[in-house]
Amino acid sequence: MTRRKVFDPGSVPSSFWRKTDVEVALARRDIAELFRSYLTDFTECTQTQLALLTEHDRSDVSNWVRGSRHGQVSDINVLTRIAEGLQMPDEARTLMGLAPADALVSSIRDERELTKPPSSVAEATRVRVDGSDSSSPRIAICGSRSPGTNSRVIDAAVRSLARLVMVRRLLVNHGPIGVGIEVITHIADHYQPPGLRGAVAIFGRRNVIFDASYIVIVGGGPGTQAEADIALSMGKRILPLGASGGSAAAIYRQALRTPELSDWMPDSTRETLATCAKADMDTDPAAVERMTDDFVYMLDDLVDTDEGDHA
Repeated sequence: MTRRKVFDPGSVPSSFWRKTDVEVALARRDIAELFRSYLTDFTECTQTQLALLTEHDRSDVSNWVRGSRHGQVSDINVLTRIAEGLQMPDEARTLMGLAPADALVSSIRDERELTKPPSSVAEATRVRVDGSDSSSPRIAICGSRSPGTNSRVIDAAVRSLARLVMVRRLLVNHGPIGVGIEVITHIADHYQPPGLRGAVAIFGRRNVIFDASYIVIVGGGPGTQAEADIALSMGKRILPLGASGGSAAAIYRQALRTPELSDWMPDSTRETLATCAKADMDTDPAAVERMTDDFVYMLDDLVDTDEGDHA
């Protein structure tokens, strides 16, 4: 009997990882759907070989494929084994929530960089993901876990925004405390880019927002409201996640009655912000995740449109 040839994951074309169903599975960390797509497209790969490649028992792979095991995986070590075993390209890794194989979040600085003074104020205040430069899109992430905010929504928003920062390689402005630094910490803890030692925050509300294209508001108290007021006076584009409560909810209500806050928005952005202002969804964890993902997809679309306009 002829022995079956061992499948080589290096032979998988890059186009596979760009298929819509595969990208959706990666973004949702839906390993069951990812494995089903993989086995469907590459019939020479068996479930046993897939188990060996990803360091799983064959029964685990079989249960995922048959749907008898929950498909979504959050364990970073399991995701890393799968990514390395299938030799995922960097864009697939980041979409799934892992750092690129050769990534460095350069302004979450290593020890050598921390010993060198920045050459300018601008350099000191930027958070860069490896591969970004001064022309990369920049957002300010404002807000905090103040009284009246929704911690569950904020938790989900931190995860969703961290994925966007990694995938889009955005520049991020944030203060020394609050949701912005939580996003960067989440990247350090869960994406595990190599060489991370510290993050450089920006002091002063005006400094946080002055050179950002979009001001993302999640939760927050009086300080966040002050940042939004400054942003409005500067003509900035403000995106409040209303369901996170606190200042974000107040700013969303303000946007409904203040043309300066909403005139710039496409209809799709208005609709998404309205959906993401519904606090009653916090009773369903899956609904909260979908809502914050929708908020981030909206921001991703806006950034994409901006990049297209400047291409």
